[in-house]
Amino acid sequence: MSGPAPADLAAYGSAALFLAFAGQRLTAVRRNRGDQVSLYAGGFALCMGGGLVALAPSTLAAVSIGSSREATLLLGDLLKTGGVGLLVLIGLLLQGPPGDPAAVRARLRRWTAGLVCVPLCLTLLFWSSRISDRGEQFVVSGWHRLPLAGYNLLFGGWSVCCLVVLGSVLARQARWVDPGLKRTGLRLMTLAAAVGVAWSCWTLDDVRDVLLYAEQKGGEDTVSDAIGVLCAALTVSGATATVWGGTRWGARLTAPVRWWQARRRYAALEPLWAALHLVMPQIALGEGAGGGRRPALRDAEFALYRRIIEIRDGQLALRPYAGEQVAAWVAQTPAATTLAGAELEAATLAAALEAARAGQRCRTATVTAVPEPGPGTVDAEAEWLIRVATAFAGCPAVAAVRGRAVAALGTEPVADRA
Repeated sequence: MSGPAPADLAAYGSAALFLAFAGQRLTAVRRNRGDQVSLYAGGFALCMGGGLVALAPSTLAAVSIGSSREATLLLGDLLKTGGVGLLVLIGLLLQGPPGDPAAVRARLRRWTAGLVCVPLCLTLLFWSSRISDRGEQFVVSGWHRLPLAGYNLLFGGWSVCCLVVLGSVLARQARWVDPGLKRTGLRLMTLAAAVGVAWSCWTLDDVRDVLLYAEQKGGEDTVSDAIGVLCAALTVSGATATVWGGTRWGARLTAPVRWWQARRRYAALEPLWAALHLVMPQIALGEGAGGGRRPALRDAEFALYRRIIEIRDGQLALRPYAGEQVAAWVAQTPAATTLAGAELEAATLAAALEAARAGQRCRTATVTAVPEPGPGTVDAEAEWLIRVATAFAGCPAVAAVRGRAVAALGTEPVADRA
């Protein structure tokens, strides 16, 4: 049987990506023998690469002795089953220090048992179906189509379960990690897990063919291989983001993503910047600094950096107005009793802005308008200020503090004028 060239290219291309990644991970294990995540990741990639090679149309066409084609088909599926099973072990290791070590060990034992039992069940279902080779297709007869349909359902269902577990862990990790290459890598691998779910669900067409027509395709089809290429590319890119992202070519490839993120953050800071600029227009740096205009995509990183400086300059300029009076407004607002972090900073800024517009300086600036120290990087600083801007514009407790300041000063709220 001669498969179409695109299917072979996709299958072998995906396999090459997985096998190269396996080599990279296993090399890391040799350098750090206690790195279980790299060990399982290398095993996953090795199994996936081997499975794709076994299921490629040209590979199955080259195997034509006795029942070897059926065995090769089973081998490819078993390798992929073992590979996705290792992903769950990676997910459990990535969950961080466990609160209940005994419970985690029990989960590891359960999934390890599944890693052994599922391939055994697949083997029994496959051989009990008495599948026969008919060139382009594998066929079954009579009631034997039922175990083969069960085989395909178990194969797809197990893969989906494993990928969902890993994807949920990676998504949580991405939320906890500071902005940067590591977060980008985690998001790429989360996307790879989602694509892997779609890849696994593609086996439903095999269930349909078996139940309706009593036949099974020989190996992967072109669509399945195309999804496999995408999954492999996302997996390798995500897992190696911290390596290639630090290179010159990596920086060029990731530049559009960085520009888009910077532009999004720039827009998210608009409410806070506009309120500060209304009271202190001198914070704007340069002729191009102004509200309501989005920077060009290539200029977004510099524009974001300038906007952060302008906001921090505005906060520093508010220090003379953020004293005992502002502290009293914050403390006396019932809705603000639980303010902390970004919300506390936003409330302090809101009250200090009203005092600044009314020209009421404090004799002793006991409350700083910048209660939190700067995070140290532009990305982290931007994320922190976005939280402050979000609270400044929409937090009810911050609005209550602003209202108390307006009532005490007899002014119109700055936020309404911005």
